[in-house]
Amino acid sequence: MSEAKKTDGRGILWGGYLNNDHPITKDVWLHEAFPEWGSFLNREIERTQVPKGQVSLWWCGGPSWVLKTDEGGIFLIDQNCAPSHYTTYDYCGVCRQAGAESINWLRLNPQVIDPWEFEKIDGVFCTHTHADHCDIFTVNAALQTSEAKFYAPPVTAERLREFHVPEDRLKIAHLGDVFEVPGARVHILRCYDETAIRTGTKKLLPFEECCCSFLFETSGGNILFLGDTWYHDGYVKVGLDYDIDVAIFDLGFNAPGATDKMTPYDGARLGQALRAKVLIPDHYDNWVNCAGDPDLIINQFERIVAENTPEIKTVIMRCAGRFTYPQDQNIRRYRYPDGSEHYDVNKSVFGDREE
Repeated sequence: MSEAKKTDGRGILWGGYLNNDHPITKDVWLHEAFPEWGSFLNREIERTQVPKGQVSLWWCGGPSWVLKTDEGGIFLIDQNCAPSHYTTYDYCGVCRQAGAESINWLRLNPQVIDPWEFEKIDGVFCTHTHADHCDIFTVNAALQTSEAKFYAPPVTAERLREFHVPEDRLKIAHLGDVFEVPGARVHILRCYDETAIRTGTKKLLPFEECCCSFLFETSGGNILFLGDTWYHDGYVKVGLDYDIDVAIFDLGFNAPGATDKMTPYDGARLGQALRAKVLIPDHYDNWVNCAGDPDLIINQFERIVAENTPEIKTVIMRCAGRFTYPQDQNIRRYRYPDGSEHYDVNKSVFGDREE
């Protein structure tokens, strides 16, 4: 174990490595370099006081989110803390669609939270059973370090049992269920994920068995997480039955014969069907095989929404960025803070400071 001094939630104090007193081994490198953000974002999430009548979200890249309510409830949604991996035809829905014996899923986005370093987690939500939405590392970390409950549709609940989630912490999410959690009511809504219903089975399974959407009803607004859904006309009914403030859903590029993510047009049409006020795409950033040009897909998405449904707002996040609703609904594109609030020109080499 390295003896380098660490700061409070900021990672490594690098000056400790500027001499030869600290041998660098592969184990030291793995421990100190990963996750890339250390526990910095964990501490930010825990220390953030969400204003009354607001709800805060952090995008962790890919399909992964953290939601915090104004009552302090902290929830992980489709949190993926796993590395690159590959899937095979016997299980993988995308492999079956494409006729591929195997597909490599090479990860692009950094790991910005440490799942073992939360002081508390109130709930872990998995929209479906795919490994980047029902992640063994996230699940085991939450099991070992928190009293969190685990929420998932029936097929995914079976996977959670395989991950040793005990029955008293497992909440099977059936269509129409409502769960009370700190600062929110979570409604279990339909999800039309055509890939999930082809995963791990030779026959098509019912949508409601394999996947679901989570609608967090909070004092700040209603936030809908749709996982890996495809576009489906059934979302018109969802939009009529529920008031949806923010809809979060997948986008990506699809090689011919291997549809896995929605196109910009699909995403825009989904928002129109749901009658959502704000649309936030995700998942276009993290897998090599469906990333394409992320700037292109985002530019196309923004233009389609702006020209066809100008009443709907779009927000484009950056990995580890925070979005608070409704206060940030007009930001359009998230920008990282530059840290200039900590600068003091009078103490700089260009000020009047005496040496």
